[in-house]
Amino acid sequence: MAFGKTADTATRGLMRPLALLACVLALGLLAGRGAAVLTGPGAPASIPPAEAALADILTPIAGPGLARVSVAPNAEGGRTVLILLDEAAAPRLTELQRIAPVAAGILPDRGDKLVIETVAFAGGLPGRPDLAAWIELAALAGLVLLSGALAVFAGRAQPAPVPAQILSSPQPADRPREAPRPLRAVPASADAAAADIARRDPARAAAVVRGWMTSRDDTP
Repeated sequence: MAFGKTADTATRGLMRPLALLACVLALGLLAGRGAAVLTGPGAPASIPPAEAALADILTPIAGPGLARVSVAPNAEGGRTVLILLDEAAAPRLTELQRIAPVAAGILPDRGDKLVIETVAFAGGLPGRPDLAAWIELAALAGLVLLSGALAVFAGRAQPAPVPAQILSSPQPADRPREAPRPLRAVPASADAAAADIARRDPARAAAVVRGWMTSRDDTP
């Protein structure tokens, strides 16, 4: 029984450090994945094939998430290709001006136009996380909350330390037994007188013996 209680106490003592470790690991994963999902390019939106093909060509030149492409028909019957370039990719503007017309298939005679603008992209959410990314972040957040709650309740559930030795309540002491009273020595002359009285008057002898016994019982 004592071994079982000791093992149970040791298990409870390990629950709090393990729960804290799991909480720290889950919090680190949540921070890392949150930064990657919320500040990364995110899942690509549904875009026309022409824009997707042009974006695939421009991304290695401008950099991931540093260029946006839009292709729309114009009033001249051609297409207007708009490329928004982040200021971080401004040093690559010359290469983009040379490559973009060829990659987009621009034909001025057909009324096609190419517009490249350099702007400062707003920080925050350059892309939009998809449903799977939100589910992953929610699962990590739930793991952080669960492990944190387990660590808190494991600390509260630990029993108070029990003293190594518990003193028993004092028991009433046994009443000492009285020592037997010593018998009083009877002189020899008294024995002779008692024998003489017993021969002559037995009733008186019996009264004398009762008197001796009574006096002995009354003696402390």
